[in-house]
Amino acid sequence: MMEGIMMIQTSAIILAAGTSSRMGRAKQLLPLGGRPILAHVIDRVLAESFTEIIAVIGHEADAIQRAISVQDARFRWVMNKDYRLGQGTSLKYGLSQMNEHHSSVMVFLADLPFLSQETVHNIYERGTLMLQETNVPFVLRPSVQGTAGHPVFFGHVKAEWFQQIGGDQGAKVMMEQFPIREKFPVEDQGILYDIDTPEGYEKAGRFFGKHDKKTV
Repeated sequence: MMEGIMMIQTSAIILAAGTSSRMGRAKQLLPLGGRPILAHVIDRVLAESFTEIIAVIGHEADAIQRAISVQDARFRWVMNKDYRLGQGTSLKYGLSQMNEHHSSVMVFLADLPFLSQETVHNIYERGTLMLQETNVPFVLRPSVQGTAGHPVFFGHVKAEWFQQIGGDQGAKVMMEQFPIREKFPVEDQGILYDIDTPEGYEKAGRFFGKHDKKTV
């Protein structure tokens, strides 16, 4: 079984192109524990066995690349020139940049810095197992008390399926069309804890000091 797992190729896409309009400044670069919020998310992704990692940027793209240095051959930045039209455009663009031989991808949001490594690992492993158990397209999401969050694992998919996504819809429209939609129960509130407003950022700063450093 382990040999099969090692052979499976899964991409990771980090959506980090947004304008942060509600925040008033680029939240990707806001410091949390002395490091940009986006850097915490990238760390979670780098720790897993993805064969490629694509970070989709747009707003403040140059500043983000200057502030966050990633020394990993699997990682690359890609620029979505249509980022102002919404997150859906970043998802479509990120998927279009995937290795053509990959049929599975795990999608992350840039503003979930409290997402635990355990959750990322569990979703990745469960998704990898599902890839071997079925040939049917599926969606796997973590959930807390029934509320689904991120990251989202898409299995047996093709990038062109997502071309109907528009604006800020994200992948919600597509998810309803997948034959298999599974929620993976976790106790990790970090799957829902996005940082969208100055108030949310202030709260996150207080929460950081109390949070288990093993998951941050």
